[in-house]
Amino acid sequence: MSVTREAVLEFLKSNPEFFVEQAEFFNQVEIAHPYSGRTISLAERQMITLREKNRLLEHRLGELLGVGESNDALGARMHQLTVALVGASRLDQIVATVLKSLAEDFSVPQARLRLWGEGAANLGHDACTPVSAELIKEVAGMHHPVTGSVRTGEVAAWFGSEGDEISSMALVPLRFEGQSLGLLAMASDDAERFVAGMGTAYIERLGDVIAAALARVLRG
Repeated sequence: MSVTREAVLEFLKSNPEFFVEQAEFFNQVEIAHPYSGRTISLAERQMITLREKNRLLEHRLGELLGVGESNDALGARMHQLTVALVGASRLDQIVATVLKSLAEDFSVPQARLRLWGEGAANLGHDACTPVSAELIKEVAGMHHPVTGSVRTGEVAAWFGSEGDEISSMALVPLRFEGQSLGLLAMASDDAERFVAGMGTAYIERLGDVIAAALARVLRG
């Protein structure tokens, strides 16, 4: 009757005292080193495995700390923008604050705002330049920001000659209390900046903050 590997493993798991009883035998067993041709004891092999696990854990901890620090910095910039928008009372101040913050604090030098609705029509700002009914309908159906490769057509045209260098874009619907107010378009010449399917939680919060500030002036 042959003994299978599974049977041996099951025996060892069911009889942990076997390792203690046969400690001298295991000290004599030698196996191949994972990274060299020499042989080592089981104890040495176990130490190598533990070191590798420790390095992996340290790497993961470093990644988590990096993410935490990045999130803290991003949260601080978001707070700074919110405070600035609270102090802005006119549309030109709000738009200037948003574009300045995107460029200096969020490294998004190319951004455009378009607003619509009855309130926007009377403000005479470039951000209130009329857009197509098709775009308004499309944005009304957007429940979350959309990211991905550059779009040709109406939105890309907002960037004028700069649009030729755009490789990725984030479209952020501006909505307040269920009402669609407009669209924030952020663009980059880096195709990996706003990739399709990326996490958009912070971008969505950014849109909420901007929309809340805009609602004050659009609703008079």
